[in-house]
Amino acid sequence: MLSNILYILLAIVMLGIIVTVHEFGHYLVGRLCGIGVLEFSVGFGPRLFGWERKGIQYSLRAIPLGGYCAFLGEDERNDDPRAMNNQPVWKRFLTVLAGPFMNFVLAFVVCAIMLNAYFIAETYPIIDQVVQGMPAEAAGLMAGDKILSVNGVELTNDSAGVSLMLQTMQSGDLTKPVDLLIERDGAQQDYQMTAVPVEVEGSTRYQIGIVFSSRTFSFFESLREAGSYMAETTGMMLDSLKNLIFKGEGLEDTTGTVGIIAVVAQRAREGMYMVLWLMFIISLNLGIINLLPIPALDGGRLLFLIVEAIRRKPIPPEKEGLVHAVGMVLILGLFVVLTYHDIVRLVTGGFNF
Repeated sequence: MLSNILYILLAIVMLGIIVTVHEFGHYLVGRLCGIGVLEFSVGFGPRLFGWERKGIQYSLRAIPLGGYCAFLGEDERNDDPRAMNNQPVWKRFLTVLAGPFMNFVLAFVVCAIMLNAYFIAETYPIIDQVVQGMPAEAAGLMAGDKILSVNGVELTNDSAGVSLMLQTMQSGDLTKPVDLLIERDGAQQDYQMTAVPVEVEGSTRYQIGIVFSSRTFSFFESLREAGSYMAETTGMMLDSLKNLIFKGEGLEDTTGTVGIIAVVAQRAREGMYMVLWLMFIISLNLGIINLLPIPALDGGRLLFLIVEAIRRKPIPPEKEGLVHAVGMVLILGLFVVLTYHDIVRLVTGGFNF
């Protein structure tokens, strides 16, 4: 019970960090552009405590599932030269865009950390571990042994060599012994063993029981690869979103805030890698969703700014405010529906703790 509470708190803190980073993007760029800030708040609801500095209220509120940055003249006309409504389009555009952008920055940083700490960059045909009770142990193989060839096929000392070894083994008669040429302490020796069937993720694979040596990405490699990994993940997210909107695929798996907290609390038990991966996915997803041209979201505000730039005059604030208000009502309605759905799944055991 206590562990469940701790993991739920971890999930809430994670969401709070992701949303706070988003709002900090608005805050930082807005201040750099000279736009007046009324309040920067972490959380919603009743104010627990806070302080004032240079006319800006900084608050910590009771519901840690979001936050906001309130600008002077954001949704109404204001004669103050620092008011948002008196700023040129490009300053307002950058300020609004900065929120989703910071979510992409956070996703990039977390992705780079994952690559550097957990992702395998290269594997070598060198034995790192020998699995107890498997044929490799019975044959006498040891950690540190370098595999030079398999069934007479020479291997290169890189990932390609590992792939060639696995391909050679799987393409042969798995009921016959595998012949490995091993180098140990500068001496070469032949070993023979017969692979045994092992159940892996619902399928049967033949293995001899060794774990190859490998390395994770270096610091600079992780920075380079993080961009590619983000682009690939973004493409998959956009495909899923398109299929959800136009085909209804994945509708039954869509969750709200309660469901996200439940999933994070459940999966975080798998270790720090899963915590980082979930933060990466949620932050990237939040950045993408906020760029959609939906009223009340950043994407909707950006669309109005683009129209203003084309028309060379602002859309009346009351009209834009009405559109955003309608969008907010629809979003809140969706939030209520998803929350109800999440609670039903919790009660019926749809989320496992």
